Amino acid sequence: MEDRPPHVPNLNIADLAYDLPPQRIAAEPLPERDASKLLVANGSTGEISHDVFRNLPVLLPEGSALVVNTTRVIRARLTFRKPTGGVVEILLTNPVEPSVDPAQALLVRSSTAWNCLVGGRNVVPEMILTNDADPNRILRATVVKRFESEALVRFDWNTDDAFGDIVSDLGSLPLPPYLGRDADEADDVRYQTVYAEHSGSVAAPTAGLHFTERTFADLASKNVQRFDVTLHVGLGTFKPVNVADARDHTMHRERIGIHHHELQRLAEYCQNPSSWITAVGTTSLRTLESLYRFGVQLLREPLLPPSQLDVAQWACYDSKDNLPSRSEAFRAVVQWGEQRGETMIWGETGLLIGPGCTVRSADALVTNFHQPGNTLLLLVAGFVGTDLCRRIYQEALENNYRFLSYGDSSYLIRADV
Repeated sequence: MEDRPPHVPNLNIADLAYDLPPQRIAAEPLPERDASKLLVANGSTGEISHDVFRNLPVLLPEGSALVVNTTRVIRARLTFRKPTGGVVEILLTNPVEPSVDPAQALLVRSSTAWNCLVGGRNVVPEMILTNDADPNRILRATVVKRFESEALVRFDWNTDDAFGDIVSDLGSLPLPPYLGRDADEADDVRYQTVYAEHSGSVAAPTAGLHFTERTFADLASKNVQRFDVTLHVGLGTFKPVNVADARDHTMHRERIGIHHHELQRLAEYCQNPSSWITAVGTTSLRTLESLYRFGVQLLREPLLPPSQLDVAQWACYDSKDNLPSRSEAFRAVVQWGEQRGETMIWGETGLLIGPGCTVRSADALVTNFHQPGNTLLLLVAGFVGTDLCRRIYQEALENNYRFLSYGDSSYLIRADV
């Protein structure tokens, strides 16, 4: 576990506990993406109101910025058979070879190794599993290492197809287990955002599922600028905090990226003192804040620039004094990327956002309603304050909001805006 600063406050998970009745979990999406309810909460005033998602553009300031996560969910759930005929389910989580970048690993045409979740009895190292659903294209999975429900698995196949094409044809979408069902044809469309582009996630950035072309047209009429980032969502996003105090929790790491030109545009936008940024989803906020914190590091250590973008778990709990502006921090990352000749800036983040931290990269957050006891709920509490977070969830329960991935949405204004 990374060393944490001494001033990180107690992060008691019990402070954010609530009872989520199973019937409040939305198992299916609404017929229309933008017809969901929208809870609106202001972290500065404590005011809570209720609206409909298609009215979100009315709430955003004229000329403000909207940041979305363009990751695409892959059909990561694959079925194999053991040499004895028993069925084994494998869920791709993140690539290891030949690249840790999912986009690159999905393009390979020979062999690739991934960390996976493995469901099935007596699956041991060196066992070769087979998927021969298509007799003309045999996919084999060799278990390299096994540790409880996880394994390092090497895949190879007998055709010249890219691994991503094989996964797309033979796999299925990995819906969260709390939905209690397998993916169907409708999920192929509805469990992706309308702007999904970069393949690599094993779960959707669900705050974005509510957006439609109509939403973006209405936003454009208010001169709201859209900025694209990428965070490939891993299974760690669902990982419960199994300790009483989240200071003892090891935050999951995820791959983030932004086009160099896009970050430059964002840095220029932030030069305006009245700039307002709305992050769509916890993943977009985590990416933005990670880019900001990496920029802070570059500005503080100009003579020792790191060789790669890597953000530590407790970076958000750095000193609140003398922090640079958004524009300054983002511009530092732009210059760092230019020095390396990178058109796409990629890296990893283990950032934890929670109560007592300082969020500097966004003013508002669009997000769904999350499971009790996980780091997404900690993030919401860190953004609007613990007391208001508890009130938000109580209001949502009392007003029949639908929860989790296919559930309703909220528009939250940061506590210190």
